[in-house]
Amino acid sequence: MQDEMTERQRIESTLQGKPCDKIPWAARLDIWHAAATRCDILPEPFADMDLMDIHRSLGIGRQAYGLVSLTRLHGVDVSVTFNGDIIRKESSPMANFPLPREYVPALEPGDTRIVFETPAGRASLGFRTTETSIREAGMAYLVDPLLKDDHDYAVVKWILDHAEPVAFTKHFEQTEALIGDNGFTIPVLGRTPFQHILLDYMGEQRTIYTLADNPARIDYLLAALEAHAHRILEFGLDLPSPMVEFTDNYEGTVTSPSLFKQFCMPFLQAAADKAHARGKVLGSHMDGNMKPLIDLIPESGIDVVESISPAPLTALTFAEAWKSWQGKVLMWGVVPSPIFESHVSEQDFENWLEGMFDTLDGDQRIILGIGDQAVGPTRTDRIRRVSELLGRKPI
Repeated sequence: MQDEMTERQRIESTLQGKPCDKIPWAARLDIWHAAATRCDILPEPFADMDLMDIHRSLGIGRQAYGLVSLTRLHGVDVSVTFNGDIIRKESSPMANFPLPREYVPALEPGDTRIVFETPAGRASLGFRTTETSIREAGMAYLVDPLLKDDHDYAVVKWILDHAEPVAFTKHFEQTEALIGDNGFTIPVLGRTPFQHILLDYMGEQRTIYTLADNPARIDYLLAALEAHAHRILEFGLDLPSPMVEFTDNYEGTVTSPSLFKQFCMPFLQAAADKAHARGKVLGSHMDGNMKPLIDLIPESGIDVVESISPAPLTALTFAEAWKSWQGKVLMWGVVPSPIFESHVSEQDFENWLEGMFDTLDGDQRIILGIGDQAVGPTRTDRIRRVSELLGRKPI
């Protein structure tokens, strides 16, 4: 008798277009676990378990992300203040530029200001951590982006002209060792250039205004960030993983079809060509409303739409996505997080799952998880229920 496959084997086989014994089932429970622990509402059976043991108990594989690079900010002095007090100073640091959230205190409410000092002047950005974000284990909010005016642009240009992407695989390797065969670590590359500008450097409104008023500025940023992104892609492709992924957080009502076609698709297609030439698949974190972009995804070069979050979380239904993408693009996620919460009735929970299985109609080329991820109100008995329906044996 053939041995039962591990969750890792199922995921890798599915990514490579090979058959497996059961539909892969893996998700991120980190936010749920942190929020439940902070609020002292972790269910009693899990009180003495670490997160890996909880995954095993619930019969669900663990999905994780592993960074593959940081950016060396040559010639830049960085200072960090929290609620007005200096908490950090560094010269030529390696950081997650332009949003070094690692500098932000995670467990105390307040405002963090990060200043970048260069020969071209200084620029800064601001984060806010709230009681709610701490309680829900969410990220600090970006309240003041880096690029706000002409002066900031000159500083950012100097930084990018002297910055160096550096391979950083320690986190990926540690996570791989932790998860082992009970899941999969996705090597993540950061955002693609346009999404980087839109979400990290300028914000949506300023990006759109700059496209209209000063497109040369966008052209420079795209070129500089593309050069960095291709270098980072090579770091990811060097890892022993069948997949690499951009953490793009697409939302089709923000990155509209016209913006996606003009600014995202050419880069994604070039990146996909490089990945495919190395025998890898290319993923993108597409957790927003993908309905406006549904017809563009199969020609974008993307092989895996990861963290897909259909209705009732977004306007795109699973049936619509499956009809458009079956056999063309692999979906990872699919089971929307709201149906794991108590405000959704047991009948509606069961109906959603029944509809999903009816739509799949026996096709197993999908990786199921919780889209985008399990959050604080998640009911673990419903995770167990999905595990059982997928042929797992929760402990």
